[in-house]
Amino acid sequence: MASFPEKDREQFAGLEDCGGVFAKLETHRDKYKNYAIGGNVSYPNNLLRNVARGGTDASYILVIDIDMVPSADLPQQFMGLLKRREPASDEVFVLPAFEIRHDRKMPASKSELVQLYQVGEVRPFYEELCPRCQAPTNFSRWVNLQGQADGQLEVAYTLNWVDPWEPFYIGPRTVPLYDENFRQYGFNRISQACELHIAGYQFSVLSSAFVVHRGFKVAGEFHKRKDEENRRNRLLFRSFKEGLKTKYPASSRRC
Repeated sequence: MASFPEKDREQFAGLEDCGGVFAKLETHRDKYKNYAIGGNVSYPNNLLRNVARGGTDASYILVIDIDMVPSADLPQQFMGLLKRREPASDEVFVLPAFEIRHDRKMPASKSELVQLYQVGEVRPFYEELCPRCQAPTNFSRWVNLQGQADGQLEVAYTLNWVDPWEPFYIGPRTVPLYDENFRQYGFNRISQACELHIAGYQFSVLSSAFVVHRGFKVAGEFHKRKDEENRRNRLLFRSFKEGLKTKYPASSRRC
């Protein structure tokens, strides 16, 4: 399990609320770029995800990137769902992922999101770059669910994972950690989703909760070493999948 670097821990010691944390972070604005902090430094996204997970004692966790915004009342809605329905120990709850044009206001509810989706102001996340990466969510089915637009949160339907799905989900804190060998761009989230599948988890899609990325993801806007990093991590992913066969010898599932 990754640990929080002591030097960084000292930076945040004594801060008692979120406002203090954000104010401290603001002092570092524009000093660094996540994917370009030096030629010999690889951005450790999965290590940081594990650090974040280790920083909470919550029973359920949602690990998302800083540029993904969840629906407005998600914590309250999800807690209500847990009171009405006992989750299975091998169940994670999928939040359909979208992206919105830069100049549009973030939707607070599913009904607002669907209105923007229907006129092309919102679209599935990564639709241009990798439509297959989110397609298993079945956006058409989710958008057209009857009677569940802004009511109480429910499980709409349950799916098995299929390659190359990269779902955003709320899961129990017991789900496998992210593999910290994956750094920079490529395969860092799908590797963990793949392991969930091998370990026997089911993916339950929530009826009205979602996450949204501000701005359409388009080709040409990534850092220049993206393709090189993706090739490296693709090879690593192949090795990772072989390792899962040893880690879960009783599982008949494959990625």
